[in-house]
Amino acid sequence: MSPVRVTWSRTLGVARSFHTTAIAVAGFWAAAAAQFAFNLEAAEGARLSLAALWTVSVAPALPILAALLGMGVWSEERRTGRIEVLLSSSVRERDFMLGKFLGVWTVLMFAVLVFFISSTTALACCAPRLLEEASFAAFLPGFCALALQGMLWCAVAVMASAFFSNSAVAALATATVLVAIPRGAWWALMQWSPQGRLAIGEMPLDAHAYDLATGVVSLGKVAAYAILTVLALFLGSKAVAALRFVGRGSRALRMSTLLACALALALAGLTIALVHRLGVTVELPVDGRSGAKLSTRTVGILSEARGDVTVTAFLSRRDPRFRDVSHLLRLLASVQAPGGLRVAVRFVDPKWDLAEAGRLVRLGFSEDSLVFERGHRRAAIRLQDGYGEWNCASTLLRVAMPPQRRTVYWTGGHGESSFLTYGSLGMSDIARDLAMDGYRNQAIDLAKDAKVPDDCALVIVAGARDEFSRAEMTRLDAYLRQGGRLLVLVSSAEADGVSTLLSEWGLRPVAASFPAARTLSGTDVIVSEFTDHPVVRKLAGSQIVLEKPVSFTPSAAADTGMGADVIGFSELAKVGDAAVAAVAERGTGVGADLALRPTRIVVVGDASFALNGQLTRRGNANRDFFLNAVAYLSGTDAVTHTGAELGQLVSGMDRDGRQHFFLATAVAFPLAALLAFSSAIFIRRRRP
Repeated sequence: MSPVRVTWSRTLGVARSFHTTAIAVAGFWAAAAAQFAFNLEAAEGARLSLAALWTVSVAPALPILAALLGMGVWSEERRTGRIEVLLSSSVRERDFMLGKFLGVWTVLMFAVLVFFISSTTALACCAPRLLEEASFAAFLPGFCALALQGMLWCAVAVMASAFFSNSAVAALATATVLVAIPRGAWWALMQWSPQGRLAIGEMPLDAHAYDLATGVVSLGKVAAYAILTVLALFLGSKAVAALRFVGRGSRALRMSTLLACALALALAGLTIALVHRLGVTVELPVDGRSGAKLSTRTVGILSEARGDVTVTAFLSRRDPRFRDVSHLLRLLASVQAPGGLRVAVRFVDPKWDLAEAGRLVRLGFSEDSLVFERGHRRAAIRLQDGYGEWNCASTLLRVAMPPQRRTVYWTGGHGESSFLTYGSLGMSDIARDLAMDGYRNQAIDLAKDAKVPDDCALVIVAGARDEFSRAEMTRLDAYLRQGGRLLVLVSSAEADGVSTLLSEWGLRPVAASFPAARTLSGTDVIVSEFTDHPVVRKLAGSQIVLEKPVSFTPSAAADTGMGADVIGFSELAKVGDAAVAAVAERGTGVGADLALRPTRIVVVGDASFALNGQLTRRGNANRDFFLNAVAYLSGTDAVTHTGAELGQLVSGMDRDGRQHFFLATAVAFPLAALLAFSSAIFIRRRRP
C-alpha cells in the first residue's frame, strides 16, 4: 500500500474520532443552509438557476470548513512530537502532504454531498415544483466548482498547519488568508468606490463559482486554482522538510529551500498571468440549456410575427450578461414560428467590431443594448431595463408587425400610482411591458378633458384614494356606455376612487379578511384559485400575490336590465369563497348581432399588485394577470398565454413553507447529525 493511501486513510480515521470535525461539519451545514434559504427567498422570480443559486450559497462557507478540518493535520503532529517519527522514516514529505491533503479534501466533499442530499430532500417536500425543472446533471458543474475551490482551500489549510504547532492559530491563519483578506479588501473597495462594482463585477471568488456552475468555464481560472493548489502543497512540504534541518547547521540546505520556494512562487505567478492573458473560455450546455425551451406565452407572441428580423447584441463579450443574452437570442432564432418569422442573430463587440459599432452608434443606439432591425424599422432594448424573453418577443413583434395605434389612458389626480414613476411605488415596469406589446401610455385628466379620446383602448384607475368628482364620474360613465373598457385597482372598500361608479356597473367592493390564506410576508395573500375566464384561464397552476386584498360581490345593478343592457358579474380569482378579482360585462353575446361593442370592467382588489417593487421582488403571475386583463379589455388575445420565463426561479413557497425549509435544513438536520456523530465518537471511545 502506497504511503499516500496510508496517510489518506489515517487522516480520515483521525477526522472521524474528533468532536471538532463533527462541530465543524454541522456548523457548515447550518451556515450553508441558512445562506441557501436566504438566497432562495431573495432570488424569487430572478433569472437564476437553482443549481447556480445552491452553489453560490455553499461557496462562502467552504473556506471556513477547510480551515477547521485541516488545522490539526500537521499541528498535532508537531505538538505531540510524532512528526519526528514521521520524518525519520524513508517516506518523502510530499507523500505525507498529499495524503493529508486528500484526507481533508475527502471529508470536505463528503460534507458538501450530504448537504446537497439534505437540501434537495427538503426542497422536494417544501417546493417540489422547483425541483421538477432541475435535474441532477444540472448540479454537476456546481459540484465541480466547489471541488475545484475546495482543493485550493484544503491545500492552504494543510500548508498553514505545517507552519504552526497550535491548531487554533493554524485555523485563524487559514481563515485570514482565505476569507478575511479577500472579502475584507472587496468590502473596503466597495465602500470606497461603489461604482467599482460595474467595472469589476461581483466578488471574484463568488463570481468564479457562479460562472462554473452555469457552464462558463474559463481555462485561465481553472488553471489558476490548480496551480495555486500545487503551490500550496509544495510550500507546505518544504516547510515540513525544513524541520529535518533544525539543529544540524545545514544553512545551505535551508537557503536552497527558501530559494526553491521563491522560484516556485515566481513560476506560479508567471504561469497564472500567461493563462489568464490567453483568456480561453468554453460554455458548456448545462442547467438544461441544451434542451431549454421558450415559454408558451413567448411562442404565442412570436406566432403572429412575419418576415426577417435581425437582432444584434451590442455588448462586450467579456460582459457577465453576454452568456445569458447569447443563449436567449439563439433560442429566439431557433423558434419555428407559424407566421414565418425568421430571426438572424449577430454579436457586435464595441471594442473589436468597430465598423458595425460605429453604424449602430450613428443610428442612435448605445452600448449594452439589443437592436432589432427589419428594413428601416428599428427598436432597441437596453440591458439595464431588462432583457427577458418576453421583452425580446414583444419587441420582435413590434418591429415585424405594422404599428398598432392603441392607447392606454391612466387617470391621475386622485392619489393613483403613476406609470411615470420609476421607484418601487411606481408602475413604470408594467407600463414598459404595455409599450412592448404595442400600446401607448398616456395620462388623462377627466376633470379637464371633455371626454375620453376616441383612440382609447382602455382606461386604468391604479389605486385612486380620493373620490372622483361628479363631472369625472359622468364622463367616465358616458365612455363606458359607448362600449368602453376600464381596469380598476381598488385601494380599499371605502367609497373612494370610482367605487360609486362600480356599484352602478354591477361591482361592489367589500372589506374582507383571510386568516387561513397562504402568505409570503404575513400581510399579503397568495391567490392560486382561478376561474375559467379568458383573463385567467392560462394562469392555472400559477399564483398571484395581493397585499390586503378587497373582495367583490355583485351589486344591485348586476343581472338587471334586458337584452344588451344586462350586466353580468363573473369572478376571476378567489380566496376561499371571496372573489378578489372580478369582471363586469354589458352586451356580451349580443354585440355581434347588434353591432355593439360590449362594455367590460375588470377590478382587482389590490392597488399595489402591479407596482415595480411587487413585480421585481417576487416570482408570481401578477405581471401576467395585468397584461392578460389589458389584452382582454382591448379585445386582443395575443398575450393570454402565460408561463415562467426561461431561467426564472419560482419556488412557489409561502411564508410557512420557507420557515419549515429553514428549520429543517439549518436547524434540525445539523443538530441531529451533530448528536449522531458525537454519540458514535463517544461509543467508539468507550469500547475496550
